[in-house]
Amino acid sequence: MRPKLVSGACFVAVLLLAFALKGAWGTAVTAEGAHYSVSLRSVSLAGPPRKGCDYLRGKGAVELCAPAPEADQAFSVLCASFPLLANAAIFALLSGIVTVRSPYGAKGTAAALAGASFAAAFAGTLFAKISMPYALNVLLDPPFHFGGFAYTAAWSAVGCLLFASALSTTSMMLRHT
Repeated sequence: MRPKLVSGACFVAVLLLAFALKGAWGTAVTAEGAHYSVSLRSVSLAGPPRKGCDYLRGKGAVELCAPAPEADQAFSVLCASFPLLANAAIFALLSGIVTVRSPYGAKGTAAALAGASFAAAFAGTLFAKISMPYALNVLLDPPFHFGGFAYTAAWSAVGCLLFASALSTTSMMLRHT
């Protein structure tokens, strides 16, 4: 039963992290009615002049992706969130595969991968939560609100990975199968 729970939680976390990496984490609406949508790698402006940019690659409407003045640290932390969550998804996938393929012989490896995945997902989600409202110049004036499925999916993946890492670590320490 333990291998099914651990691998299931890891595979659900991979799916949730895929949504978190792609979708919008929050929105901001200016007094003029401009509606900004921000994800872990891009900013888009909805409206008649529809624009967008990818601040990790520096492509698109550069004025939307400009870092806020005096916010180099916040921008760097925000840029670090995407690779952390991508690595968390990879570690969760590997932990699920190791648990399914070798449920008895590689419990230590599966536990280590689940723990690393949890740590990366938690750090990446927390980094994005802390830095996103302050990192980008377009988000300084309008109030920024977190929400949406991608933001919820990230925290749900953290919960799944906490469960998987706790279960796999305790069962390894207690030598349960």
